[in-house]
Formats: sequence, C-alpha cells, structure tokens
Amino acid sequence: MEGQRLTGAAIRAAGLVNAVAGICVGIAYVLHPHMGTPDVIVGGFWFSIHLLFAVSLLGGVFGAIGIFARHSSRTRWSGLAGMVLVVTALIMIFGLNYWEALINPVVAAEAPEFVEIYGAGEGIGLVALVFPLSGAMFVVGYILLCLDVARAGTLPLGAAWLTIAGVVVFGSGLSGFLPMFVVQIGSVIFALGLVWLGLALWRLPPAGA
Repeated sequence: MEGQRLTGAAIRAAGLVNAVAGICVGIAYVLHPHMGTPDVIVGGFWFSIHLLFAVSLLGGVFGAIGIFARHSSRTRWSGLAGMVLVVTALIMIFGLNYWEALINPVVAAEAPEFVEIYGAGEGIGLVALVFPLSGAMFVVGYILLCLDVARAGTLPLGAAWLTIAGVVVFGSGLSGFLPMFVVQIGSVIFALGLVWLGLALWRLPPAGA
C-alpha cells in the first residue's frame, strides 16, 4: 500500500512537471529571436530562452513517463513506443540545446564567421541529420502516446487531441518550410495541451484508488 501511494505521488508530481514544461516551451518559442546571428547568440536573452527550453525538455521527459505510467495497465504497444520516442527525442534535442545555450555563445564571440555559416548549430556535421530525425521522433512519439491516452480514457480526451494538434502544427513549422509564426502558433497549442494533460494528471487520484 505504501508503495502504491509513493508511485501515485510520483505520477501526480510528473503531471505538475509536465504542466511547467508546457508553460516553458510556449513562452520560449513565442519569445525566441527570429535570427540566430552572432550578436544575438552572445546576448543574455539568448541564454534565458534556452534555459526555458532546457526546463521544458527535462520536464517533458518526466511528464511523458508519468502520463504513460498513469495508464500503463491499459496501454498497447503504441503507447509504449510513443513514450520511448518522446523521451529519446527530448534527450537528443537537449544535447543541441546545451550547445546553443552554453557553447555557441562562446563560438559566436570568438569566431562569428562560424556562426554565420552554421547558425545555431543545426547544420553541423551529423547534427544536420540527427536534429530533423529527433524532430520526427518527437512528433510521432507524442501522437502515439496521446492516441493511447485517448483510447484508454485515463486523461481528458480534449487534452490528448489538443496536444496532438499542437505537435503536428509545431512540428510542421519546425520543418523549416513554413514561417516562424507557424512555429509560434503550434508551440502555444502544444503548450496548452501539455498543461491540460499535466494538470489533469496532477489532480487525479492514484490509479486503482
């Protein structure tokens, strides 16, 4: 019984963390500078935005695990696959965010011509392949996870579908073929879905209670 209470408390805490992650990703993308020029990257605002990204990415990892754990007894392979894809993608993206926040500002100050060629780092070597791959995993993972949530009925149906709509628009914008305002709109929709899922998870009693 004590173990069940601890597990339930951990899952509820993951929901709260997921809501915080949603708020952070929404704010970060709405305020993100449109151009990653050397003078922008060396500024303190660039670091602050990517600190929000870091919180959203780490929070998303724990949130996805908590969402999956809440209905794990009712899940299918797609739900497990979705959770694994989300967690893996967020960890991969965290690596690029680490570069953007802590390393690229130094590079921009010392070798601005490097930043003018490669930007924030998405086009460097294998990153040019890994970054879009992680983005695809991110989108597919959240779709699978939220479809599983919708099927199991353990969290609000509207929250699951809002998150799916948000991640599709968000991911489409991040493809680079659409203007920045599409990314911002998608990030807000996605953020609202994460917050709704997170708060719903936080407010629910432990499974089986």
